[in-house]
Amino acid sequence: MKLTISAISDIGNVRENNEDMLLIGNEFLRDDSLEREFNFDSAEHPLMIAVADGMGGHQGGEYASEIAITEMNAAVCDLKNGAADTDLQKYFSDRVQKIHQKLLEEGTMDETKTDMGSTFVGILFFQNSIYLINIGDSRSYRLRNGLLVQLSRDHSLREMTGNPDAPSNIIVNSLGAGEKIFCDFEDISQRVLSGDSLLLCSDGLSDELDDEEIETILSNSSNALDIVNAVKSKEAKDNISVILAYFDK
Repeated sequence: MKLTISAISDIGNVRENNEDMLLIGNEFLRDDSLEREFNFDSAEHPLMIAVADGMGGHQGGEYASEIAITEMNAAVCDLKNGAADTDLQKYFSDRVQKIHQKLLEEGTMDETKTDMGSTFVGILFFQNSIYLINIGDSRSYRLRNGLLVQLSRDHSLREMTGNPDAPSNIIVNSLGAGEKIFCDFEDISQRVLSGDSLLLCSDGLSDELDDEEIETILSNSSNALDIVNAVKSKEAKDNISVILAYFDK
């Protein structure tokens, strides 16, 4: 399996700090970019790419996204071959619960981390399958033949209630926020073909560019920086994080 990665996590135009963090293999990324090519056998070695978007006062958001990324990376490193999909779903659900509790507990002990939380969206390549893991409103898309399709669902008030009049910026599910948490875990192997590109992003992108605008950029470029520059040209107010992954079996 081959992945060609272009990734960037940018502070944006307004914020004083970057609360996003990216995972590419075993590499963590914030306020930086990378271009990487992976040739690997997912039957033997799992690989995850992911975006976490933190929230919270002071430096709580930065800490929350870092914990989300590092702990999920640890979960991937602890994977054992031979697990069925149902076992994997329970495994990640349990790990998500532990991360959630860790953030809740630390938020009560340190006032600088009160109300901190983080979204998480990741793609896991494991046992010759491709899995989507999603918590919150960071997004995963697939680009095929110039057409962009959202793979993840937003855990927003609008999406979860099905009410188009509900605010889309109110998140009802995230790590560290609220008493309960859930994660979407889906085998998307049949939805991804060789030659597709996968896009993971924080809402710093999806809140500023609609799907058609993103589609147009990706039809002409495979560089994450081009997407970030398009967002920054609109005087975007949030951090912007993007992972582009071209997939080739």
